[in-house]
Amino acid sequence: MSDEPLETTGSAAATSSPRPKVIVNFFGYEPPFDPVPIVERMVASVPPKYLIGLSQIVLTNSSGLSRKMRRSVTKARKRKVKNVEAGGLYHAAWHGNRAWIEIFVDNELRGVENRWWFKINFIRESSLAGVVFHEIGHHIHATIHPEYRDKEDVADTWKVKLRRQYFRGRHPWIRVILYPLSPLIQLIIRFLQAKLASKK
Repeated sequence: MSDEPLETTGSAAATSSPRPKVIVNFFGYEPPFDPVPIVERMVASVPPKYLIGLSQIVLTNSSGLSRKMRRSVTKARKRKVKNVEAGGLYHAAWHGNRAWIEIFVDNELRGVENRWWFKINFIRESSLAGVVFHEIGHHIHATIHPEYRDKEDVADTWKVKLRRQYFRGRHPWIRVILYPLSPLIQLIIRFLQAKLASKK
């Protein structure tokens, strides 16, 4: 996909369509910071037409899943992944219910939430941006721009584009100073998460 800014104007229906609500539903878990304002800003940065039909984004924790859900699996790149290990899930519209997204905040922050650099807002945003925009990418793929490619690859393509636009608007100085380092920051976060997971 091209690197031009995403289209921010659309039909009247798209503009007036309500954005998905960000809902907190934690069970016995308290995140190290309030993720709601961050996720709300990310949602607000997405052109409204891409969010039509998406009812809510639920911020929760995998440790609060029911036993049945903890044992359930989802397919990603031709392999099965346990829901309890996922960073997020996209739930497509079904039987009159609108689509919604589930973000497992504990999984995304595991291994890094107590690090000193997590006090930096940019780091906090980076830790959630990938999963939030990836799941929104699934919604765009399912409802707006279907493609005959692996759905995870399509979602990742949208993730990159949406995340880039968000950080350019939110932190314009990143493009000049820190943007080249953002892949390294993401790599460090993923490395720490993988290292902690291997110790379980």
